[in-house]
Amino acid sequence: MIKLEQSRKTFHEVRNLPLQNFWKTVFQVQGRPEVLGNPRFREYFSWIPNRSNCPELEEIMGGLTESIPGEWKARGRNIFAGRSLRTQANAEAWQSGEVGVIELYYGFTSASMIYMVLYSKYFEMISTLGSVMMDYTEDDDEEIVMMLLEEIGNGGFEPILIANEERKRWQAEGVFPAHQLLRELPDSRDEESYHQGVRSIEEFALAHEYAHHLLGHTNDEYPRSRYINGRLDRELAELGIDLTAYDINSIQVDELRADALALLIMSGKLVSAPTRSSVYRTMSGAIIGLTVLAHIHDAWMVSSQPNETHPDFLTRYDVVTKLLRGMSKDIPVGPHEDHPLDFMSHLSGFVTLIIDRWLASEVAGHKEINVLGLTSWLFERRAEVIEELEDLRTSP
Repeated sequence: MIKLEQSRKTFHEVRNLPLQNFWKTVFQVQGRPEVLGNPRFREYFSWIPNRSNCPELEEIMGGLTESIPGEWKARGRNIFAGRSLRTQANAEAWQSGEVGVIELYYGFTSASMIYMVLYSKYFEMISTLGSVMMDYTEDDDEEIVMMLLEEIGNGGFEPILIANEERKRWQAEGVFPAHQLLRELPDSRDEESYHQGVRSIEEFALAHEYAHHLLGHTNDEYPRSRYINGRLDRELAELGIDLTAYDINSIQVDELRADALALLIMSGKLVSAPTRSSVYRTMSGAIIGLTVLAHIHDAWMVSSQPNETHPDFLTRYDVVTKLLRGMSKDIPVGPHEDHPLDFMSHLSGFVTLIIDRWLASEVAGHKEINVLGLTSWLFERRAEVIEELEDLRTSP
């Protein structure tokens, strides 16, 4: 049986970390006495680890545990979530005897911050493109309009190109946002919403590994996992999702099941009806989180051979979006067509652009999407989404 005290103790011993606030450790390693000695941060740095070595992760773990049925909570409360100094873009669940741990690598946090900057710049770009095209008239000079569109497009395209070039180095050396364009937020994105976005990506990673522990995918015998797997099967059937339809091995199926349970937990669907805000957060964390891993680790396409442990991105994306679409159907459409399905279309455009730039760097002769093609696709997709939302409005 997993015990929190033993999990916490073992994590710090294995990773050779002091039992203290992780961020205090980071600033000590970086040699930043001006931060460590700042009276403003004294209370924050004196925080004592309990379910995590990071105050933010401790809060996330509390939220995840509140979002599972009561009979699962005894196990959930004894899992320790620890940040480590490892620089790869990864997270993992590990268990041995009384130890149950979720480890979130520092490199995954760095990657989450980078890709939330990329998404913020992409979103600003498409919002500006939409405004320009809405104001366009036949009397406008087409050449000037095209120059304007290309200038706007560069603001969203260039950071993605830089990330695509740097990902090989990130694979080998760890993830660090060396280029300025991978760190700077656009004017349209405030710091608070940016950090909420980063936190949603980290929450998805934690929820995925938390799900592995609950589903019995770790080394210990967990009798209740049989019932948890049964509940997951019922939820998937209710949403019309059949994981046996995918050509993948049994270990890869476990990864899809962990993805699915993570989304059900994050959204709160296991204990109550999902809210608009919970579905938005779940959608952002899952889709951008999976994109981070696929882009950095070249996991867009993966075989189903027995030695492969994770499905390819397209399979995971298909399952995740089907599940999120099913969750969203009972959420009312807002007065300005604001709805999770509309948000999903924005995210799908972001993913498409990253895949397109990756293909251009890997496949000879691939013709990249240009700003005019992207603008045209956005308008077509917007029309499809409005039609979907109208169907939701009129459905019984």
